[in-house]
Amino acid sequence: MFVAALFLSGCATLNDPLEIFKKHSSAIETSQVVDEYRSIEQFSIKAKFAYSLDANGGSGRLIWRYENNQDEIDIFSPFNNQVAKIIYASNDKRIIDANGKVLSGDDFDHYIQSLFGKNISPDLFRYLITNHVDRIKNMHKDENQLNRATHFYNDEWNILITAFKTQDGFAIPSKISITQGKFSFNFIVEEIIHIAGK
Repeated sequence: MFVAALFLSGCATLNDPLEIFKKHSSAIETSQVVDEYRSIEQFSIKAKFAYSLDANGGSGRLIWRYENNQDEIDIFSPFNNQVAKIIYASNDKRIIDANGKVLSGDDFDHYIQSLFGKNISPDLFRYLITNHVDRIKNMHKDENQLNRATHFYNDEWNILITAFKTQDGFAIPSKISITQGKFSFNFIVEEIIHIAGK
């Protein structure tokens, strides 16, 4: 809980934590047809996020690198102070806070749960970004927009992609909204640093 409090103090709570999300247009950013069969094997992106649960919420920025089946996510406050680093792979899940304290195993899941009120796995966002939506289990897909699924849902979750960015012939969702009841998490890709795939 201490680490969660530290993170939340680093991510400034806003009157409306979703304000950064609302400022972006809801239109698809690319005019190109997106190849729904083209997958991404590695990427580096800069993004920002905002979340809310009941009357609480916050926002921040991140740099996310994915390579060799491992995620490395540096999380920053809105004022660019690094508050945590996440290392996430099938056999290694760790969070390192700004003081160097390491949480792993069950502590990792409890930490994410205490931060957002929900346990959101990096897997979900990575599957959306890398076009491996077939790995998202137990969710329905709505009709595609620009040849790629943009709406996923079940009785619990609702995921909506409203924008894509393209680079080197690859397209990634650049605006993702996830909701469950009073919980909302919004993710915006500001810059693609590197992207590669097949």
